[in-house]
Amino acid sequence: MKKGADPEILGRTEALIAEEEAIAWKKLAAYRPRLEGKRVLLNTGGVKSWSVVHALMEIGIEIVGTSVKKSTVEDKERIKKILKHENHMFETMAPRELYAMLSRDEADIMLSGGRTQFIALKAKVPWLDINQERHQPYAGYHGMVELVRQIDLAIHNPIWRQVREPPPWECQPAPADEPPSTKSETATIQAFKKFAGTTADDFGEC
Repeated sequence: MKKGADPEILGRTEALIAEEEAIAWKKLAAYRPRLEGKRVLLNTGGVKSWSVVHALMEIGIEIVGTSVKKSTVEDKERIKKILKHENHMFETMAPRELYAMLSRDEADIMLSGGRTQFIALKAKVPWLDINQERHQPYAGYHGMVELVRQIDLAIHNPIWRQVREPPPWECQPAPADEPPSTKSETATIQAFKKFAGTTADDFGEC
């Protein structure tokens, strides 16, 4: 404004912000019942260590940990104000510790870069790429809605329920626990094996 900009630009800007925020909140409202209370482990750094945290908490998502690697002093102070608990902040976490945390079911999803995705996959926990190499844009109001949509898709993907189930060969009943309904089938198989082992001489003369 001091350099000669149109005085009305502030009013138009505020009106645009209000309009875009209303649209974003309306879209996010559909995801709140599905994501409220879900726990996120954010293994990234820099400005994302607090900006993403603040955005996710707005719709009721719980942050169980956020990396402050490459974060400035100002970034860390913002995180403290948002989370109100320094125990949720960590500089670095070894892969073994990340895996242990996810294996203990302390998070419903991990947001990180591609280098740590296999830790989450090994722990059978949903993972979402939040790094700059990601395929989805998360900028602006539309980007925030897209990020929440991707988190919802990842957490509620039915594949996670399937991979967490024990493999079929571990669900077979022990021989001593053979259900009664299969006794006749067992007898039939044994009779067939006995028959298969006979020769023509066993039947005598016709």
